[in-house]
Amino acid sequence: MITPQTIYHPLYEDKEKFIILITGGRGSGKSFNASTFIERLTFEMTEAEKIVHQILYTRYTMVSAGMSIIPEMMEKIDLDGTTKYFKTTKTDIVNKMTKSRIMFRGIKTSSGNQTAKLKSIQGITTFVCDEAEEWTNEEEFDKIMLSIRKKGIQNRIIIIMNPCDSNHFIYKKYIENTHKLVEIDGVQVQISTHPNVLHIHTTYLDNLENLSPEFLKEVEDMKVRNPEKYAHVVIGRWADVAEGAIYKKFGIVKEFPQWAQKVSIGLDFGFTHDETAIVKCGIVGNDLYIDEICYKTQMLTKDIIQTLRPYGMKVVADSADPRLIQEIHNGGIRIYPVEKGAGSIVAGIEKAKEFNIFVTERSYNLQNELRKYVWDKDKDGRYINQPKDGQADHLCDAFRYYVYGVILGKIQKPKDLTGIFTH
Repeated sequence: MITPQTIYHPLYEDKEKFIILITGGRGSGKSFNASTFIERLTFEMTEAEKIVHQILYTRYTMVSAGMSIIPEMMEKIDLDGTTKYFKTTKTDIVNKMTKSRIMFRGIKTSSGNQTAKLKSIQGITTFVCDEAEEWTNEEEFDKIMLSIRKKGIQNRIIIIMNPCDSNHFIYKKYIENTHKLVEIDGVQVQISTHPNVLHIHTTYLDNLENLSPEFLKEVEDMKVRNPEKYAHVVIGRWADVAEGAIYKKFGIVKEFPQWAQKVSIGLDFGFTHDETAIVKCGIVGNDLYIDEICYKTQMLTKDIIQTLRPYGMKVVADSADPRLIQEIHNGGIRIYPVEKGAGSIVAGIEKAKEFNIFVTERSYNLQNELRKYVWDKDKDGRYINQPKDGQADHLCDAFRYYVYGVILGKIQKPKDLTGIFTH
């Protein structure tokens, strides 16, 4: 029989909290302990009405439960000595004694399509959101969460995850404005104090008896070699930015400073799937201030002109579409294409990183991009000096054009316009 670690005892003792948040770093044992608790929930039955738990166990993508997660769960059941009470199907584990059921479902299929009829499953008492760091759709999470309302028995939302970045909706819902800092091995970790949340956070230090010497050596080496990664990956501190982030630090300000110098606009074109991104930028000493003006798809030339005209500012833009630039120029906007060439992307990034970057609090999409804008990796998984292709980077590109064009003076312009950006 499995003996739960002391730190997990509140799972069994708490009879009030609706949200159970189980977080931890690598090797913390959170999945093992959560699975054991879920298995034992299937034996729970109310005395009067004989109600049992119906448990919906989800991952964002689950291709074949019968070949992956069900065998994993059955291993824990075997270790707990209760195998004889259970039977399995391709998608479910059923407690034969109580008729309680654990239903394994994916929110999205591998092709990205929504799986069918999750909301139509009746009588769910427990919604398990495993590997929640992979969940990107808060709306889908909320739909399922709000459907858990079985009377006569304790309902629970059990969220199991490795802490990722602080822009994740779980962090924003349950931690951002309601947390305390607890120091673990010299790292301050955010622990939820939300009134509806039971937050259990563990690390490998809570699970030493089950870890190999090789694993322990790796994490101790990481602690010395890369303390930032150790804090996030091993101890489980929520990161302000994603691993491999290009811009590791930026501040949030209420307003763009009126006394900023070299104030101009950066523009990155999009249309169907990519957003047209427009930012206002300016310098105060060694501080770069950025204010998000526009982040929309399906913008026609006239829409861009209408957005830019009230500002009456110089605009530095992507040079990929000379026709668009000419049309915007014809609309009365002082717009100039930035130079492009080998090394221009990295040069713009490196120059931007020389500044202390500050973003206005209304610039939500820009904040999101900055937190997730990462370097690419080579075939061996090592970071290389080039941004990853295909990521959301339109606003990052827009302010990079400002830096490259305005600060470094790398704009395509006739000779008679030389110096227009130097004042």
